[in-house]
Amino acid sequence: MATSDAKREPVVTVIPALDGLRALAAGLVVLTHAAFLTGFGATGGLMGRLWSRGDFGVAIFFALSGFLLHRGLLAADAQGRFDVVGYGMRRAARLLPAYWLVLAAITVGATPPLRDVVIHAAALQIYWPDAWIGAFGQSWSIATEIAFYVTLPAIVLGLRPLRRRSAQAPLVVLCVLAVVLTATSGFGGDAVVGEDIFYDRWLHSRAPHFLLGMICAETVLAPSHRVSRALSRWGGDVAACLAVAAGAYLLATTPVAGGLDLSPGTATDVVVRTALSGIVALGLLLPLTHGGPSAYRAALSHPTVRYLGVISYGLFLWHVPVFIGLYAVSGVEEFTGALLPLLALGLPISVGLAAATHRWVEVPSSRLAGRHLARRRGRQAERREHEHSDTPLHR
Repeated sequence: MATSDAKREPVVTVIPALDGLRALAAGLVVLTHAAFLTGFGATGGLMGRLWSRGDFGVAIFFALSGFLLHRGLLAADAQGRFDVVGYGMRRAARLLPAYWLVLAAITVGATPPLRDVVIHAAALQIYWPDAWIGAFGQSWSIATEIAFYVTLPAIVLGLRPLRRRSAQAPLVVLCVLAVVLTATSGFGGDAVVGEDIFYDRWLHSRAPHFLLGMICAETVLAPSHRVSRALSRWGGDVAACLAVAAGAYLLATTPVAGGLDLSPGTATDVVVRTALSGIVALGLLLPLTHGGPSAYRAALSHPTVRYLGVISYGLFLWHVPVFIGLYAVSGVEEFTGALLPLLALGLPISVGLAAATHRWVEVPSSRLAGRHLARRRGRQAERREHEHSDTPLHR
């Protein structure tokens, strides 16, 4: 093992193209819900199947979260600034206000049962078999994301002893976990909508996608490990990465990955989809985290694409209620077509609401949390200074 690995510290650099990748993921999610609501997924042939498999955008979101958050916590831990309370406040401020705003709008417009509203407000809907709000069905992934947020600090702390012994050990552990959890991701398959819990939405089933991002972050600390060298080599071949991602995506539209509807399918279906969506997410992420300049990176770094990535969380939250609301207002039955009108009207409205939510909710709440944490750090520094000056040596 190379001793130089143990002396490395993670470097947090801004990668503009990751915002663009987030926009791409959001676009895939929008397409899959448009295909489902209009029936295009069942009637549109290959194009319909491609749109229906846009749920793989969620795997991309999870891999991005794994990379960015794990990298940030590793840097904080290496610099002695590991603050679980501060981390939790920043995550809550980033996620919950916008989430609650959209849930409130749906509650007023669709009047779902109060029980379901309360369960969704607590982001616990994936743990109940019948807690379902149709206009907010995509919110299940927020519950999974929050489960990851809660678990990640414990993982970073748990890897500390291994990291002290070898910088490469955590990377090995994460790789093994990714393989094992992919193989077991189908636990609880064959669930019936409205009757059974969808275990494929729990963290254990989606963890491989988060772990892929975490593995990419860990390679900075262990560049000499064969996994790190392989990822760097693959990331440098942009065409190959995109071709593999495209191939895995196309394969996932065939029966080998199960159906394209809301049901999770069999345990085997879940495992296959977990593996294929992981390949897609990794193939799209690697050229940005481990590759150099490329047309792909430049396209995702374009200011317009980046902005769509910045507001993608609001787009993710708003597009389903907007789509369903348009059906309700127009009187057109769901699953009966109207794909182009739905996108022509629903997409601009969703983007506008996302932009407004980002500006007036997400940014202010994040700034408020940042100011509170800055004051908290100031008070802690004053306390330490006071305690230091009050020691016998300084009297």
